[in-house]
Amino acid sequence: MDIFWYVLYASKGKAVKLRPYLEAASIEYFFPFYYKDVKIGRSESYERTALPLIGNLVFARSSKDILDPVLKEAKLKLAVSSDLYYRDYGDKRIITVSEYQMRNFIAVVANGLEKVTYLSNDEVPERGMKVKITGGTFAGVEGFFVRINGNRCLVVSIPNFFSVATDYIPACYVQQLES
Repeated sequence: MDIFWYVLYASKGKAVKLRPYLEAASIEYFFPFYYKDVKIGRSESYERTALPLIGNLVFARSSKDILDPVLKEAKLKLAVSSDLYYRDYGDKRIITVSEYQMRNFIAVVANGLEKVTYLSNDEVPERGMKVKITGGTFAGVEGFFVRINGNRCLVVSIPNFFSVATDYIPACYVQQLES
C-alpha cells in the first residue's frame, strides 16, 4: 500500500469542508492558512483570524485505497460533482507529492506568520544552489537559495505544481548541499 500526499481540490470553499471527513477516517491532512487581523463588525476592534492560504486546496496523506471511499462519501454529502483529486493539466494524472517535498513545504507555510510568496513553477527564477537552512524559523528545511526582487530567499517546490518562497533568509543560516 503506497502512501502519498494527495492534492485535493474542491471549488467554492468546499475544501475546508473536507476536513471532518479526513479527520473521521484518521487521515493526516494539511490545510495551509495565514493569519489576518479582521475588523469586528462596525467597531474599531480587530480579531486575528486564520484564513485559507490556498482556498480550494487541501493535502491529504494516505493510500488511494483508503482515501477513495472517504472522498466518495464527502462528494455525495457536500454535493460536489467534480473529481476531488487535483490532476495534471497535461496528462490528467492525479498529482501526488513526496513525503520529503511535503515536509519542506509544510515547514515553510505551516505557522501562517512568516511571509511567503506563492509562485507558479514558471515564475521561479533560475534555480540557485541547493541548501539546508541551519537556524531561525526555517531550520532544517531544504530547498533552493535564489534572489527574488533583490532578496535572498529560500524556494521550496512541489514539482509540476507550484513553489513557495520565503521573504528573506540571512546568509549565515544557509548551508550549501551537494546538487
